[in-house]
Amino acid sequence: MDISLVVFQGPSASGKTTLQAVLGLPRIVTWTSRAPRDGETDGVDYHFTQRETLERMMNEGKMLETSEYRGHLYGTSLASIEDTASGAGLRSIVLDPSGARVAKALLGDRALMLGVSAARSECEARLLARGSDPEQIAARLAGYDEEIAALEGCDLIVRSGEGALERAREIVLALRPMLGL
Repeated sequence: MDISLVVFQGPSASGKTTLQAVLGLPRIVTWTSRAPRDGETDGVDYHFTQRETLERMMNEGKMLETSEYRGHLYGTSLASIEDTASGAGLRSIVLDPSGARVAKALLGDRALMLGVSAARSECEARLLARGSDPEQIAARLAGYDEEIAALEGCDLIVRSGEGALERAREIVLALRPMLGL
């Protein structure tokens, strides 16, 4: 199997980033216009830049996908996916459904689409545990139904809700030998 990129997708707080870390692949670093939080490092956690820079990159067609959350832009550069496609090594990324479709179109079978699902109530509880306020939770889960429906396009769907996160970890770890890890 010649996979270059493992794409994690699913609703907010479904466990995508947790399972991405369990897989242990180098991740593609995405971009944001927000300032770094305490402990975050430019080029490691995100590529931190000005909103105008990201808007210019979007207008020049240099972004695979972008979204806005709480007044800040977030996105993935097309170059990062193209680097992976040209043999930069096996990588992973968390994408929304539209970005995942573009990555799949660019990489074909070299992209493994891994959907992560959890019940809306579980996602809401996780967001509450992270300290999100009700307005933030509503915004983060506004697209929940669409995110769940989009999992239909994934190669594998892992359920991480209702106490199944440990089982989801086991499934993701079982993928490592298939990926040559």
